[in-house]
Amino acid sequence: MWKHLFSNGFKGEQQNASSKNLILSVLNSTTTKREAKDYLSKYTNEPQIVNHCLLFIRHLQSYSPQTLSRLSNSIKRLRMLGLRPVCIIPPTHRNLVMKQSELLDKIITDAQLHPLHLKEGLSKSRTGLFHSVLSSEAKLFDGTIVDMVPIIKPYIYNEETASEYMAKDVVKFMDHLSQNVTTHIDKFFILNRIGGIPSIERYDNSHVFINLSQEYGSLNSELTRQLQVLALREPESDHLLHRMELFAKESEIVSQEMKVKEHLQDLQLMDAVLSNLSPSSTGLITPVSSAALSSDTKNPLVYNLLTDRSLISSSLPRFKKHEVYELEEEELEESPNEQLDPIFVTTVLKKGVNIKVFDFSSLTQHNTLGLPEEFYVNTKTPDLSSSLKLDLSKMKDLIDASFRRSINMSDFLKRINGKIASIIVIGDYEGIAILTKEGPDERPFVYLDKFAVKPKMKGSLGISDIIFNLIFKKFPEEVVWRSRKDNVVNKWYFQRSVGVFDLSLNLNSASANEKDQKDSLFELFYYGDPEISDKNFNNIERLKEYAKYVRDIQPSWDK
Repeated sequence: MWKHLFSNGFKGEQQNASSKNLILSVLNSTTTKREAKDYLSKYTNEPQIVNHCLLFIRHLQSYSPQTLSRLSNSIKRLRMLGLRPVCIIPPTHRNLVMKQSELLDKIITDAQLHPLHLKEGLSKSRTGLFHSVLSSEAKLFDGTIVDMVPIIKPYIYNEETASEYMAKDVVKFMDHLSQNVTTHIDKFFILNRIGGIPSIERYDNSHVFINLSQEYGSLNSELTRQLQVLALREPESDHLLHRMELFAKESEIVSQEMKVKEHLQDLQLMDAVLSNLSPSSTGLITPVSSAALSSDTKNPLVYNLLTDRSLISSSLPRFKKHEVYELEEEELEESPNEQLDPIFVTTVLKKGVNIKVFDFSSLTQHNTLGLPEEFYVNTKTPDLSSSLKLDLSKMKDLIDASFRRSINMSDFLKRINGKIASIIVIGDYEGIAILTKEGPDERPFVYLDKFAVKPKMKGSLGISDIIFNLIFKKFPEEVVWRSRKDNVVNKWYFQRSVGVFDLSLNLNSASANEKDQKDSLFELFYYGDPEISDKNFNNIERLKEYAKYVRDIQPSWDK
């Protein structure tokens, strides 16, 4: 399958058989064809670009030798696959920094790589500016030293006093370390004991994917609020039993407080570092126990390197069951909370894309750029600023490019205007979802009329997942859409729906004399949280209502 992808061969040190065999075996079992091409283009066919990952490991001294040995093997596989680690020791007291430095030295050496200890990650000039070792003009991070792995200690050299001191604020340290870097950093991995950022919607399992541009503010506020609540130490009441219960749970509360603080700091670290890197750079938070897994298809680091995504899609309905990964016997030595499937404890993050949501039921000259005059309205509604208006020209260009045909905008607007439920725009019109209200007036439902992503952006930045996540959050009860029966995306749609059926079926009840049946090229997909929507999805007449109204929608393409 992959033979044509390797027609140019492997370059440099990746010409050895072990690297090639590893890449072939993992690509065959893990990636799509597009992902394999993207990986090979980035990591094997452009030797002039050296790809690095920042590896930030917490509490390294707390793991068993067996776990550290498996982590060493994971680092070796990352390097063989084309990603060069740069290890960073978190600020703490000097003795612990020294201990972690020694452990990293052994981990890197066991991976058959060469550790390079760098005592100062930053230097502070007499003017107060910081200079990162990652911006060094020395050839520490280019292709000349193939198997060297830098280990950066959390010290800052003060040029004015000719002395060094340990960083006190880890977020500021990592922010300065990743600013104006000349080193190409493609990944930022945080390995810890507690996993990714917790999600209430996923029953406190980790968020699968976080678009920081959209979600950082709310997540930061929620974790800060949790810390404030824990800090209050308030009993349920002044009753003696409640006060005694609070006292008895003090150690549990302290433990929870430490976890929330670490989650908050991990989120802030990701936002600070990814804000300084290329928009294509990816962050990942997972436990050391997951990063040390020997399975390439379940190891979050290896999987993300090859696919640039999470182990599962973030837009999969949370109420759908996922396959639980069985750990190997030798991987069961850690505490029970670290034996969870990596799916539930790993968060992938991107600085991401900006999102605009237009909730106009009708498009007018006051809220839309480039609207044909036939849709102007005679109202005194004030015009919105240009930045808050829907750009019809960009919307058309995106739809045309995604579907590879030209939409008749006049015909399309005549169909949807007045019954728009929402229009979601990703970035500078890299993706769009247009949702309308269909069905009988007394029982309308939300219909995803158009879903489009720019061809060059498909599979990148999780745009499709971001759009569907927003749709499901905005309309949790009912969303339906249709797709041609031969659409290659239907498997992806099926995974995100709770049901699908052919629109060629008979929509009349069994007692009816005449058939309401038409040939159709489409299948209908529907979604809703069963806890909210069972009354609809178990009602055959409601399903037929979806089908009847959706089946008869006429396309608006130019002939």
